[in-house]
Amino acid sequence: MEHRVFIIAVALSACLMLWSIPVAGASDRAASPNASNKIECDNTPPEETVKLIFIHHSCGENWLSDADGGLGMALRDNNYYVSDTNYGWGQDGIGDNTDIGHWWTWFCGPNSETYLDALYAEYGDHSYNYSRLADPDANRENEIILFKSCFPNSYLGGNTDDPATAGDNPLRGQPAYRDDLGEMNPDLTVANAKGIYNDLLDYFALNQDKLFVVITAPPLGENDTDADHAANARALNSWLVFKWLDTYPYNNVAVFNFFHVLTSNGGDTNTNDAGQELGNHHRWWNGTVLHSQTVFNDYSAYGCDAWDSHPTAAGNQKATEEFVPVLNVFYNAWKAGTVVEGNTDGNLPTDCSLEQNYPNPFNASTRIRFNLPRTTVVKLRVYDLLGKEIELLLSEKRQAGIHEVVWNAKDAPSGIYLIRFEAGDYTKTKKLILQK
Repeated sequence: MEHRVFIIAVALSACLMLWSIPVAGASDRAASPNASNKIECDNTPPEETVKLIFIHHSCGENWLSDADGGLGMALRDNNYYVSDTNYGWGQDGIGDNTDIGHWWTWFCGPNSETYLDALYAEYGDHSYNYSRLADPDANRENEIILFKSCFPNSYLGGNTDDPATAGDNPLRGQPAYRDDLGEMNPDLTVANAKGIYNDLLDYFALNQDKLFVVITAPPLGENDTDADHAANARALNSWLVFKWLDTYPYNNVAVFNFFHVLTSNGGDTNTNDAGQELGNHHRWWNGTVLHSQTVFNDYSAYGCDAWDSHPTAAGNQKATEEFVPVLNVFYNAWKAGTVVEGNTDGNLPTDCSLEQNYPNPFNASTRIRFNLPRTTVVKLRVYDLLGKEIELLLSEKRQAGIHEVVWNAKDAPSGIYLIRFEAGDYTKTKKLILQK
C-alpha cells in the first residue's frame, strides 16, 4: 500500500523543521542569541526607494528575468532599485567568481576593497532582461547586497555535522569545480564552507551601513549528486539560517534558503507550491518569517530536465514569491535596529504522545500525528483486530517535533484497525475506523 509521511512542526536538526522566526531587540540578541519573545514581523515595502545590487550569474540571471523568475519585477514593485553583476563584471573579471570559496575573495581577499568600492557604486543591469525603477539618486551607494552561489556549490563533501574550519582554509578563493582535476573541488566541504562564511562576518561587522543577504545555492537534481552530498548541502544551509549568526552581535546580515524552497513542488517541475500550507518554504506567513518542511527531499524539485539542475520558471517564481516579503522583513528589521531571530525550542513537545487520527471514521486515507520531545527511533504499525500486522508505516529515527503520517488505506477493507506507536520506551495504541 502507498503512504506518505509528513513532518509539520519544530525540529532541532538540519532537517524536519518548522520554525517561526520572530523579531527581537538587538540588545536581547546579544544577551540571548536564541531569545524567543515573539514580535510581529513588518513585511511592508520600504517607503523610500532602496538601492540593491545582486551578485550572481547563471541561475541568478534566470531568477531576475521578467520572462522567468520575475524577481526583478517583484523587487521593482516593492520599491527596490535593482542592479546586478554577471559574467565578466569588475576588475579581474571577479563577476565570474561566485562560488562559496570566492566570497572570501570578494569580501576578505587582498583586492576586496577595489571590488567592493566598484560594487557599491554599480548601477547597471548586466542581465539586460529584467524590469527596474529609475535610479533615485546617482550619488547614493547600494544599501543591500544580495549574493548567491550556483548549484555546483550544493555538491558538498564531509559530514552534515562537521564544525567550521578555523584559521587557514583551503577553500579560500577556490572554485567549486576544479578544471585542473576535471572534477568537483575536494576542498568544497561542509566544514570549509562554514569556515568561509565565518570569515565574512569580520567584514560585515565593520560595514553595518550595508545589509548583506546570503542567498543559498540551489539544489542539484538527483542525477547530478547523491544522497550524502545532497544531505550535506541541506545541513550547511540550515546551519546558515539557524546557527551561523547566533553569536554575531549586529543585525546587518540575513539568509534566505533558496535551496530549501526549491525542494518541493506542486506536483511537477512546472507547478510550484507557493502559497500552499504544506511543502518546503522560507517565507512570511501569518505574521512571522517561517522556515518549514513537510517534504523529505534534498534534491531539486524544479530541474529543467533529468540532467539539468537549472530551476524551471515555476521554481524561480516560487522563490520570488517567498523571498521578496522576507527581504522586506530583513530590511525593516535592519533599519529599526531589531533582529530577525530564530525561535528554537519554545514550540517543542514536552511529552511523547500519539494523537487520535483525523478524520476518524475515514474513507481511504487518514492522518496520524505524534509528538516527540527528543530524537528517537519511531515505529508505527497498523494491525487488524485479529492482531495481524497490515502495514508498517514508519520505522526510523525522527527528530524532536510534531510529526504526521498519512495512511493511505485504499486497498484495505472497511473495518476497525489498531495503530501502534513505539518511540523508545513509550508505546501507545489507538483505534481507527475505516468506512468505505
